Amino acid sequence: MKHKYQQVKDKIIQWGIDEKYKPHEKLPTESQLMELFNVSRHTIRKALSDLLHEQYIYTIQGSGVYLSDWKNIISIKSNKTIGILTTYISDYIFPEIIRGLEDTLYAKSYSMLLSSTNNNIMFESNNLKNLLAHRIDGLIIEPTKSAYQGHNTGYFSNLIKHNIPFIMINASYEDVKVPSLLVNDFKGGSLACEHLLNLGHKYILGIFKVDDSQGIQRMNGFISSYQKNNMHLNTIQIMTYLSEEISDILPQKIKSSLESKNRPTAIFCYNDQIAITAMNIAKTLDLSVPKDLSIIGFDDSALCEIVQPNLTSITHPKKQMGIDAANLITKLIDNNNNFDDSDSIIYEPTLIVRNSTSKPNQSIN
Repeated sequence: MKHKYQQVKDKIIQWGIDEKYKPHEKLPTESQLMELFNVSRHTIRKALSDLLHEQYIYTIQGSGVYLSDWKNIISIKSNKTIGILTTYISDYIFPEIIRGLEDTLYAKSYSMLLSSTNNNIMFESNNLKNLLAHRIDGLIIEPTKSAYQGHNTGYFSNLIKHNIPFIMINASYEDVKVPSLLVNDFKGGSLACEHLLNLGHKYILGIFKVDDSQGIQRMNGFISSYQKNNMHLNTIQIMTYLSEEISDILPQKIKSSLESKNRPTAIFCYNDQIAITAMNIAKTLDLSVPKDLSIIGFDDSALCEIVQPNLTSITHPKKQMGIDAANLITKLIDNNNNFDDSDSIIYEPTLIVRNSTSKPNQSIN
């Protein structure tokens, strides 16, 4: 059953189709509509508010509500636009996510408006402002610095106020209640650590990005596995970094750890990019992977089978996430942004074992 306000909306739209009211002709007043449909003033105002936002009607102050030009509305509605805001676009796993989005949205006759934040809060603010100015019909957003809650809430409130559907991928803001598509990062961190512990490694270094909630959850899963196995975890086994430190500070930290007298025998990295950085640093130090140092990444990207040795990693759905996100946002648009908890998706990761992990070298363990 449709909500009463939706029934009112559909009837007014049908008036336009049947030419009961011509374009730019005045519609009945609120009171007349209440009597005609036998509903409350709140229901009429909700219906009119939606029709106004969707450009089926327009208002003239002091005069009333008028039907818009029906042919122009059909043109507008046949070319809906979805805004897509990711932290990055061109590298790593994002092209596969975007490919899933693109294939699905284009098949549904939606266009895409794509932008990125480079994981910068100010860039997120500017991009949200620009996307709203383009009158998007829906938004798919990957939160920027998702470990820090509360920024740019005004823009999200504006989306909610104007009933523009939006969803989040890879992470979510706890204070913004919309559907999200997430990997179970805690489980992924636990799987990686369990794999290395089961191989016999005791001194495992975990490297985690801590300005994104994914990194926090992967770190928590890593720590949980140590605790579950009743093994001691030293604080120096947790290496953290921020997005801005990936090119300079982080490589120096990894190099220092691998040069130390009591270096780790294995490393679990926040993602495959960092894992490959660690592999390259190990090679410069004449450390053999996996003989001297086992390394495991996260995301099971295309990089895993290009690098030598092939990289052990934790899966990420990538293209499937893009497909699911596109299907969900179009569903919300069709259903007037009605959603519940069942619309969110949590993907369960698995471990893909390749050649970068093995039992520790007994001479250094």
